Amino acid sequence: MCTKLCPFFDRGVRVMRSPYLLFKREAKKKTIYYCKIWLPADRAYTTAKSCAAIAEKLGIDIKQYPPSARAGARHIAEAWIAARGGVSRKNDPLLWEFCLKFWDWETSDYIRGKLTRGQQIGRHHCASSYYRVKKYVVPRTQGLHLREVTAETLDRLQILLRTELPKQSEKSINMIMSSITTLLREAFRLQMISQNPAYKFRGLANRPRRRGILDTAEIRKLFEAPWDFESHRLAVAVGFYCGMRLGEIMALKAEDIGADFHGLPVLWVRKSWSLTEKREKGTKTGNTRTIPISETLKSGLLRLAAENMHGNGFIFYGPDESRPLSAKVIERAFCKQLVKIGIDEEQRKARNIVFHSLRHSFNSLLRGKIADSTLRLATGHVTEAMTNLYDHGSDSRLAEIRLAQNTVFSGF
Repeated sequence: MCTKLCPFFDRGVRVMRSPYLLFKREAKKKTIYYCKIWLPADRAYTTAKSCAAIAEKLGIDIKQYPPSARAGARHIAEAWIAARGGVSRKNDPLLWEFCLKFWDWETSDYIRGKLTRGQQIGRHHCASSYYRVKKYVVPRTQGLHLREVTAETLDRLQILLRTELPKQSEKSINMIMSSITTLLREAFRLQMISQNPAYKFRGLANRPRRRGILDTAEIRKLFEAPWDFESHRLAVAVGFYCGMRLGEIMALKAEDIGADFHGLPVLWVRKSWSLTEKREKGTKTGNTRTIPISETLKSGLLRLAAENMHGNGFIFYGPDESRPLSAKVIERAFCKQLVKIGIDEEQRKARNIVFHSLRHSFNSLLRGKIADSTLRLATGHVTEAMTNLYDHGSDSRLAEIRLAQNTVFSGF
């Protein structure tokens, strides 16, 4: 029995070698492990030696590390590598093992360091990266160690993913590769590897599928058709009238409804609901923004908030007092309403219409009515320079947004 190498790396120009191979043999009802270690200078493995003999020569306690057990044999093999001036597995972990530890929210030194320094890193992002590594990287990099990764390795893995996963978008493949290249940069910074193989790594050209939007006639039909629940109608109305993300809508509370410098109603977008962490967090950009709303929408939201008996403050409340109304419930209600106006499931998927399309519709309808810099203030696509310039309490651009909303969205 020996460590298997990933077929992908066997087929290439350069074969990636495991630092040692273990063989298990049975003799007189007793298991004996034999070991070979790779000699890079000779580009060959040593002859197989008994792990018991190696342990005796190196003075390893076989009671603590029994050569008849695989774990003990591994320890003996790594000790043999270290004794010959090689690199042990402790300092040169398998790439996929290092990846999983790197993206583990609970144990990662990288994540802990980012949080300690006050830098942003989301649990959802880490969980997604962990999932990508486990599903796509682990099966394709068996036997490959961290210090064996080269620029060529990354290029070949990228091509393999593109070939074997034709239904995945270029963006998805790039995100899988990013889960590796990020940790390689960190490993280089920590001097775990002598050079960064991800330096100048080139991702796939991203050709995203355009998000479908609804035209004004479809939006009008959407709101004119009867709704099963007022909370669902108001959630969709906020998404369309304010261009807000679904997580931001879910996190809205009565205290987020206020007035601008002229006493006109606004929403303060200060938080978002994390679907992964099941808790409130900051907005995507980390900034608070102010969006004008109509008196009608304000009244509807306050009325809905007043009906919440849980005491958690959420405007869009659900049966669980610890969280707001489920995102899936809101999305299903939106899709059900689309069916009512003649857009069935097949058409919806063909047009790529989802709840987030309301945000795109908002952006598309207001585009050209106000300056792009002003529109970015409403959508939250804000650069740091724009954030520093913007005062949501008195800026005249708030009036521009309100005027455009009243012009474009009148009657909704």
